Amino acid sequence: MEHRVRFPTNRYLLRSLRFAFVLVCLFLSLSCGKERVKQGDKDLSEDQNHFLLYKGKPFHGFYVAENVVLAETYETEFYKGVPHGSYTVKSFSGVLLESRHIRYGQKHGTQTLYFPSGKVRQSSEYDMGVPIGEHLEYFDNGQLATYQTFFPSGKPKVVKKWNKRGQIYLNQVFLESGESFGRPGSKVCDPIPEGIENPTGMIPQNASTKL
Repeated sequence: MEHRVRFPTNRYLLRSLRFAFVLVCLFLSLSCGKERVKQGDKDLSEDQNHFLLYKGKPFHGFYVAENVVLAETYETEFYKGVPHGSYTVKSFSGVLLESRHIRYGQKHGTQTLYFPSGKVRQSSEYDMGVPIGEHLEYFDNGQLATYQTFFPSGKPKVVKKWNKRGQIYLNQVFLESGESFGRPGSKVCDPIPEGIENPTGMIPQNASTKL
């Protein structure tokens, strides 16, 4: 039995093209429709609650500021007059130095800082301004410099610091009451009493465990 291959009709192709065109227009309107206003614009102002206004209305778009001393550009997304969305810091040459998310004026989600080389300098996470998860800082050679965790309240739980040689010089474990164990900033850290060692059990790789 002979099988015939059916090709889409002109009507079907036209309908598909129209649908694709609508999707493209929608994407462009969402990504490019927001205002981009630079620092010093005469139409920018604040209301009594310090909400950012543009032409007398709550600003919805991207606010761009520059620091000529540091040669950096700061771009903050606003929604109804408050920082909400993305926040980035770039060098004048276009290198990304910081990327974070903001939710109604508070740090929310992942925040990452970079060295000019592009390597990660710091990685942390927030829940409406409260630090959560793991806070990690690195040297420019990629070695871990700081490891920190937090209680749900945002108070520090574990803090460890290393020098560039991979030697630990600060090792503290905190109770939520504020009491701490270990000696901060000593050349040779005191051991942590048994039973309250790092609850995560994590010992970062490439870091010396000798106290």
